[in-house]
Amino acid sequence: MKRANELTIWACILLVLAPLAVAQNQHAFVWSNSTGMTDVGTLGGNSSYALQINDSGEVAGWSYLADNVTTHAFTWTPSGGMVDIDASDGCCSQAQAINSLGEVAGDIALGAVQSPFFWSPSGGLVSLGYFTGDPRNYGLGINGHSQVTGQVYYGEIVQAFIWSPTSRLTPLGHLPGGLHSVGTAINNHASIVGTASLPGGSFTGFIWNHSLGMHDIGILSGGTYTAGEAINDSDQVAGWGFTNSSRTTMSAFYWAKPSGRHLLRTLGGDQTFAWGINQQGNIAGHSNLTGDTAVHATFWNSYTSVPTDLGTLPGGTNSYARGLNDVGQVVGYADVP
Repeated sequence: MKRANELTIWACILLVLAPLAVAQNQHAFVWSNSTGMTDVGTLGGNSSYALQINDSGEVAGWSYLADNVTTHAFTWTPSGGMVDIDASDGCCSQAQAINSLGEVAGDIALGAVQSPFFWSPSGGLVSLGYFTGDPRNYGLGINGHSQVTGQVYYGEIVQAFIWSPTSRLTPLGHLPGGLHSVGTAINNHASIVGTASLPGGSFTGFIWNHSLGMHDIGILSGGTYTAGEAINDSDQVAGWGFTNSSRTTMSAFYWAKPSGRHLLRTLGGDQTFAWGINQQGNIAGHSNLTGDTAVHATFWNSYTSVPTDLGTLPGGTNSYARGLNDVGQVVGYADVP
């Protein structure tokens, strides 16, 4: 049970929730080189979080409602603003990813259990099922063919999965000797990237596809946890990992089969995350600054480039980039006064 809990803590809480504890009030943003960082507001609460954007400028994320307890998934466009896509009477939902069709993957609370969901503009929100064991089940990635990946629990074992509207949810299994896996992103060739456990209790990044199954892409030197977070159609991967056994320093990385893994340059600090990669190999994430605890949204033009500091919203100290598209827009969330 300890290993299952560790995977939940590192692969899910850090993935979805950890930066949210930095400040009570944070707003989703869209950034572009021409307009800078734009606050896109909330659904009435104090905080909102943008996690992905497609090439049409449609954003997916989630926001607190006016009670600052209930969370609802949203989509956002410049013309339509923020739209609540959770029509249920339940407590909470979160949108995690959006594809080129405007379809969304996320998770929704069904009583005491959280289920992955698929949402489309024509069909609305569909839960992917009810799962036993730990209640934290997530839909984390979606591609342009409406295929979804994420994690679901079967008893005490958490499994990465693939699902589509025309096929049932299928677990992806695990690496040799391991127990657990989490799928975090899926590209248009149905290659999935994520994190999986190893026999000794460490966690490593992986790539999975239908023909070859699940393959280990390695743990960062000195660490015991590495997460693959994003993948493009060339199977280029972005992610992050701890670089010491005490899990106090983190590094963003790029990985591709021809060149292997490369650590990304930082904004000067020792905690850097990569969360998104587009088809050109541009990467988005965040890094702390030299000699400072402040964290800023970060953009890398390539895995060899000097990072660009995307700044913050007016009056804020911290910002976090989580996704980007192929036309130069970045989304995330940032402190507001």
